[in-house]
Amino acid sequence: MPDTHFRNLDLNLLRVFVALLEEESATRAGARLGLTQSAVSHALGRLRASLGDELFLRGPTGLRATPRAAEMGPAIRAALKLLESAVTTPRFDPATTQRTFHISASAYACSVLMPGVVQRLLSEAPGVKLRMRGPDASLVDDLDRGRLDMVIGGFDYVAARFAYAPLFMETGVWVIRADHPAANGELDDAVLARLPRLIVASGDAAMEGAARMGGRDLGLRTITSWGDDYDLGGVSLRDFQGPVTVPDAYSALIIVGQTDMAALLPRRLAMLAQQRGRLVLIEPSREPEPASFGAVIRAGESQPVNWLLGIVRDEAAKL
Repeated sequence: MPDTHFRNLDLNLLRVFVALLEEESATRAGARLGLTQSAVSHALGRLRASLGDELFLRGPTGLRATPRAAEMGPAIRAALKLLESAVTTPRFDPATTQRTFHISASAYACSVLMPGVVQRLLSEAPGVKLRMRGPDASLVDDLDRGRLDMVIGGFDYVAARFAYAPLFMETGVWVIRADHPAANGELDDAVLARLPRLIVASGDAAMEGAARMGGRDLGLRTITSWGDDYDLGGVSLRDFQGPVTVPDAYSALIIVGQTDMAALLPRRLAMLAQQRGRLVLIEPSREPEPASFGAVIRAGESQPVNWLLGIVRDEAAKL
């Protein structure tokens, strides 16, 4: 068949071809496709003209494929099945899927939220692979292009092309090591003000940069520093320059646990360390509004991603 004929070929004619090949009857082929016998005959005429072959001849028991039609049949049948699978939304079965999901979240969000999520995945979807990564400057672009399925963090703006799901609220608390000299007395702002204080720089700084570079397509609230909302002795931590700055709350935990420094950390993370007897918690004298954590996915996302989001939301509700 000349290339020009193929480019102009109606793919619906190939469905008629396969039906005739398998049914060996224009009447039965029409019933299968929801077409009248005359419509099938008309389609066969167009196929004959396009392919330059009779394709089907009348025999004693029905339509008989010509050698050309018999030769083309398996390839056309396979091609139509491939097209059908390409345009048909596959049924998602967590128990059998081998899908890989990609999520961006801070180390803090991973530590408090993901243990429950991972346990659910191991139980309900053992074939799933989960790839976690920290925030970086390519986050927005990767979410747009499907290289990321979900971003978990604190957001002050989400563009309309994304969907936002609230997960949990968090507050900050001061921490010092359990055997700190100051831990034996009354702990208040006056004591904290005399201690060297470690500052956790925003772990979401790269994400904020990405939002700015993308025209504020995805705005993110810097919550891992806790400095924008808290103060000590009336002085905002936003303006405080400590002797040591670290990029994440986990680094702060290690340093605070081995020095005389104090740090303001996410409460859930601090409580995990307190339960192991490593830290003493000191309540802020003034606690601002809790910070909100949520998940962002693309709007109109696929069934598998929405299924994963459902698990993330379920586990967040238990925090």
